[in-house]
Amino acid sequence: MPIIRSRSWVSAPVEVAFAFYDDPANLERLMPPPVRIRPVRVDPAPPRAGTVVEFRYGIGPWQRSWLVRFAEHVPGERIVDETLAGPMVRFHHSHTFTPARGGGTWIEDRVEYHVGPDGVIGAVVDFIAGIAIRLTFVWRQARQRELLRGHEVL
Repeated sequence: MPIIRSRSWVSAPVEVAFAFYDDPANLERLMPPPVRIRPVRVDPAPPRAGTVVEFRYGIGPWQRSWLVRFAEHVPGERIVDETLAGPMVRFHHSHTFTPARGGGTWIEDRVEYHVGPDGVIGAVVDFIAGIAIRLTFVWRQARQRELLRGHEVL
């Protein structure tokens, strides 16, 4: 199963960076145009281990549902979410927040994914999806630095 890792620094302290990621509504602010994603249900709220979030996502009129469960939720340290139903057979995403020396926060992401199907065709599809995920992280890193620069997002 493919794995993508990403690490980036933001100037906000850990508490602010974690709170930003802890709010499912902020995911839309991190996605590149023209992708739209918004939470339609968070149960229970506020998020914690076991919380299920239903997102609507897509491009233009082509919208789908994506059901995600918070597998782990350690305030100020880690959020792990996994797909229950959606665009991929498997999507397991961990976000780890670590104080940086000299200030700010290191945000580390690890994504394990499989779009499907299995076999050669699935490997090709996973490769193409990996390119899209990596490009999304490039955009996301720039956006999170911008959004968390002044800490006023909360």
